[in-house]
Amino acid sequence: MKNWIIFSLLLFVIGSGSQAQNLPKCIEKMNKKDNLTTTKFERVLQLSGNRTVYEFSVKSIPNCIHCPRGLVYYDANCNMVAYFMNSRGPTGFVADGYTLAEFGKSGTQRVTYGIKREDIPNQIDKVIAKNDSLNKAGVKQIVQVKMRDQILYSFEHKLNPKLPNCKDCPITIAFYNAKYQPEVTFQVGGLAGITANNGYKATDYTSRQKLWILWNAN
Repeated sequence: MKNWIIFSLLLFVIGSGSQAQNLPKCIEKMNKKDNLTTTKFERVLQLSGNRTVYEFSVKSIPNCIHCPRGLVYYDANCNMVAYFMNSRGPTGFVADGYTLAEFGKSGTQRVTYGIKREDIPNQIDKVIAKNDSLNKAGVKQIVQVKMRDQILYSFEHKLNPKLPNCKDCPITIAFYNAKYQPEVTFQVGGLAGITANNGYKATDYTSRQKLWILWNAN
């Protein structure tokens, strides 16, 4: 009996470690702690339609009355898909494509719902499917955005690790339309701040609306 208990514990430890190793990198980075609040990964939830979400607990010190407390859920690309908090009374949020019941929160009051998600064009979908090509090209993230009343797709590139002292180097972010044709490229950071081409301005970049993260680098 004793040997069986030890064996079961070993399986649990191995399984837990495997799950932690398989978490998306952006999910691992969601764990954080400061003097008031701790955000900690709790578990993986498998929803219908082959959807995976990641549950985080948010806990704050008892004497911080208005600090956040509750549960937050993200998808594999670190889009927030739901939260259920209780600081100044219970509040909730559910993104388009999800329901309260899927999170065991049927009947929850004071819930807001995310805007309807925009479909991903075939040309963009094909690009996203090429993980190896995107990684080799140094793409860090692909985000669906709204800019100048049109839907665009931003491709943020990583800083070149071979460049010395590149802490303040500008980040290159190229925006494409639904046909995967170049719309505008921004250089963000560095001495110039924000620069753009094709008739766009820095204010176009700062006023853009981020809709959905579609892809993150491995």
